[in-house]
Amino acid sequence: MALIARGGLFERLSPLVQAKRFRGKINIQRPKPVHRERSIMMTLTNPFFISTKKGKTPIDLCTKSQDKIVKDEHNPYQQIIAGELRMWFNTSRLIAFYHLNPMKSDQRFKAYAMFKKSDMLFKQYGKKTLEIAVKDTKFEPVLDFYVSQNIMVFSPQPEVKKLLKITKRFPQLVLLAAIFEGKFVSKDELIELEKIPNLQTAQAALVQTLNSAATTIHQQLNQHQSTLVSQLEQRIKQLE
Repeated sequence: MALIARGGLFERLSPLVQAKRFRGKINIQRPKPVHRERSIMMTLTNPFFISTKKGKTPIDLCTKSQDKIVKDEHNPYQQIIAGELRMWFNTSRLIAFYHLNPMKSDQRFKAYAMFKKSDMLFKQYGKKTLEIAVKDTKFEPVLDFYVSQNIMVFSPQPEVKKLLKITKRFPQLVLLAAIFEGKFVSKDELIELEKIPNLQTAQAALVQTLNSAATTIHQQLNQHQSTLVSQLEQRIKQLE
């Protein structure tokens, strides 16, 4: 009886549930119109934008506008940086200009450190800042080739040999030109200046040349007297 009660009389049934959309499918291409009040609200709240092409002729739409005015705002911080840059131009005896090719940050920091150890400044400025700094000065021609990613190196001493030695270690830095003792020089002229010794070496060579000339003149002036004295000494020995 227990088996019949568990298995036969009290059998559990699982109902079959199937989801079905009410009132058929939704027509996406031809949806049903919304409620009138909702339609009015949607119409009132629908954003609208004024077209940039409104009132323009086809010729105006095909050509670029040339009457755009760019407002040049005064930047006090830029003026301070330009003043600092002008000071470096006036106090540096050697200024090198480079074109900067793509360069990793660690390589760039290494170049900065090497120039810093040689008492040189590795700087990069924007063209607008450079224009403010060199305008109406003798350095204004620098703007002609400062048109891309450029780097400047300032040195208080004309250490051309050290500058070129560091430059050779970084092929990303392309030397364009330089200012040596206030005079613009090309890359080839800067390489020729490397072969000229520095001021101390040139002064030592000049002193040595002057001393050798003075010694030669002194020997030439005393030559006849020395010859006469030696001949007299030989004659005295013969008479004895």
